[in-house]
Amino acid sequence: MRKFISAVALVASVIGFSITAAPAQAAPAVPSVTQVNNKKPLPAGGQNITLFGKNLNVVTEVIIDKTPATIVSKSGPSLTFISPAHPEGRVNILLKYGTRTVVVRDSLLYKASANRVLVPLPFIPETLKVGRTVSMLPGNSAWKVTVTTTSTRICSVTGLVVTALRKGECALSLDVEVDTMDPTYRSRQALYFITVN
Repeated sequence: MRKFISAVALVASVIGFSITAAPAQAAPAVPSVTQVNNKKPLPAGGQNITLFGKNLNVVTEVIIDKTPATIVSKSGPSLTFISPAHPEGRVNILLKYGTRTVVVRDSLLYKASANRVLVPLPFIPETLKVGRTVSMLPGNSAWKVTVTTTSTRICSVTGLVVTALRKGECALSLDVEVDTMDPTYRSRQALYFITVN
């Protein structure tokens, strides 16, 4: 057999062909979670949950037990989603990527608060590149979110979408209103800064 392979290689080199092994295909990236930020969301949902780990940019869907969550930001080392409403108790996070799923078991503990708390703010990145946008998506469609800016040379606001125009600090004023009868949350106002680079 070795003589046959050597003969084929000799003939191929004389004719001008090269024989090389096909490169091995890399295994698909598998997301993994090493840390969960905000492990105790409220049953009403609407809170930002951030996962830290590896290859989280390949995740296409986040499911809390059987309820889909809204992904608001993802990169290789982190992924942020809005917690859906869920009864009290421990829950699994399912990360879908391609046709596969990674299960992060008992990673959240939904637990009610004894008092009404400030409504969660939309996801706000620390930095934003010039020309990029971010949507100030509320954690619940019933919440009324108003976003304004005084940094009109640095960023612009159209509805809930903030667009980075040039480098600098983008000051955002957020007003999140909830129904006064909401048993979990109360309205809030906040001032945030995004560094545009």
